[in-house]
Amino acid sequence: MLRWLRAGIEANLDRHQVLYPWWVPLTSHLGQVACVLVSLALRDALWPLDPLLVCLPLVMASALIQFTTTRWLPWYVDILGTVVAAGLLLARPADGVVDLAPAMLALATAEITARDGIGEGLAVAGIGQLVLIGAALGPGLDGAPLYTFVLLLGFVIGAMLLWQMRALIAERKAREQAWDQATTAERERIAREIHDLVAHSLSISLLQVTGARRALRDVTGTSDPAETAEAVAEVDAALADAEQVGRRAMADIRRTVSAMADGAADRHALPGAGDIAALVREMSGAGLEVEYDEQGDPASLPAATGLGLYRITQESLANVARHGGSEPRARVRLRVNGAGVHLRISNPLPSGRPRDDGLGSGLAGMQARAHQLGATLEAGPTSEGWAVDVLLGTGARGAGAMDLPCGRTLRKPGLA
Repeated sequence: MLRWLRAGIEANLDRHQVLYPWWVPLTSHLGQVACVLVSLALRDALWPLDPLLVCLPLVMASALIQFTTTRWLPWYVDILGTVVAAGLLLARPADGVVDLAPAMLALATAEITARDGIGEGLAVAGIGQLVLIGAALGPGLDGAPLYTFVLLLGFVIGAMLLWQMRALIAERKAREQAWDQATTAERERIAREIHDLVAHSLSISLLQVTGARRALRDVTGTSDPAETAEAVAEVDAALADAEQVGRRAMADIRRTVSAMADGAADRHALPGAGDIAALVREMSGAGLEVEYDEQGDPASLPAATGLGLYRITQESLANVARHGGSEPRARVRLRVNGAGVHLRISNPLPSGRPRDDGLGSGLAGMQARAHQLGATLEAGPTSEGWAVDVLLGTGARGAGAMDLPCGRTLRKPGLA
């Protein structure tokens, strides 16, 4: 029975966005019923049967309606039975003792204030005070100032509960907003990771496929079995490398998506600035001509900084492989010293094919990473063709914490 009653109260409170525990309204109504029973006992009205016994169903009516149905009574209907019952009880004074009939009005005031608001609570307190004044001027009411104080105390308690509920609602909204922002940021981060993985893997695969096509074209028309066998071996090796890169990319993507859905079960070391040399070797092995110049110790950079520089280099080289023409070339320069970090990736543009304008998703990802690092990023046409410059000072707060967007991003005309 109690479980069923509790479920009904909680459902009604949730339906009307009232965030009190189920026992708060139940305690208020049970308190009013207890006040009625004590008041009837003080007036010897419990037995034999007395007309004042009608006060009991009057007080219980609104509670039964709201606890057992989905109806939500307005405040002036909810207090009607309590006000009438209090008036009937106070019309027959309980001489010589402290009466609990006015306490019913205090409980009703606290409940309506906490549930409906300050204005409604003041209205109920005013109605209760009028009942007390009427009882004092009519049949008489000993201790009227004390009962007025009790009525005021009920209003204050209700106002405190109301303030607490509003603070709880504001906190829940703030939590929901923070959760939504964190979820969006995490999705964007994972989207950038997947984009970088796919772009890098496809770039290497395309380079391998291009090399295989060239080997097949060179062997076309030749009748030398040795040359044919050598060309077939080159094609087989290039396609095998492309297959290996594709399988590795699929495993990385699957692991990233699995981490997003279920949480990472295993921790894998993320690449850093010290791995840029290995990245250049991998791209060179796939057929992209890359000149690499490194000064300083990239491995000494914080993990977040190193990952951001690695991803920017990875995306830039992937863009070179896609847009660099039939014989793409690139130059990567990395400087790490006490003044900060300077990363520059440049490549000549193919003749007759100007770089498209606009913001591609790759450049947008590089901009976001530089922004998170507190670095400046410039990308656009130069005397060398196309260049991406990343500058990061040692005083940048983002060097150790990627969640501090304290940097700025610069963009020249002609970004793609």
